[in-house]
Amino acid sequence: MNENTTTNVQLDADGKGTVTFATDVVATIAGLAATEVEGVANMVGSSSSGLAEIFKRGQNTRSLTRGVRVDLNENTVAIHLTIVVDYGSPVPEVAKNIQENVKKAIETMSGLEVTSVNVLVQGVSFEKENRAAAEIEAQQRLLLQKQQEKEAEAEKPAEPAKPAEEKPAEAPAEEPAVAEDEADFVLELPDEEDESSQPQE
Repeated sequence: MNENTTTNVQLDADGKGTVTFATDVVATIAGLAATEVEGVANMVGSSSSGLAEIFKRGQNTRSLTRGVRVDLNENTVAIHLTIVVDYGSPVPEVAKNIQENVKKAIETMSGLEVTSVNVLVQGVSFEKENRAAAEIEAQQRLLLQKQQEKEAEAEKPAEPAKPAEEKPAEAPAEEPAVAEDEADFVLELPDEEDESSQPQE
């Protein structure tokens, strides 16, 4: 159910004509600007259906104007947003960022003056927290599985070593034969006395 009225906003474009905005356009700009802020899990509708929508999946198919109410007064607009924040996000900081982002987006794109951006935090989402916990658990399982595989491989009996191929025994190297001529050689020198006993000429 759309919470916005069917009225339109008209701007006088310097006396040359008028520019008309449907309130759904302003609501869409506000909804997109709000969901861009980190810490916003999703937007929710009226308080009667809010709790059901907090746990509803398939956010990509939701209406961009859900959880947005636009109050128009001539060329000014007041925005009312109903959001769900991610668990662990600082709510005051998230709300302040939403107000700044929505005001800037509407004033830049439409030229309307935003008098107020009211943020109602209707719930806290644990989906991001649960997803992070599931990712950590999956990583731990993978590491455990790898460790078990390594232990299983370590416990396998080692294959017996193949016997080395037998090489034919090499004959011991023979020492070179010594020729008879190379046997101990003794040099005999004549005695000095024999030289002196010879007659001198």
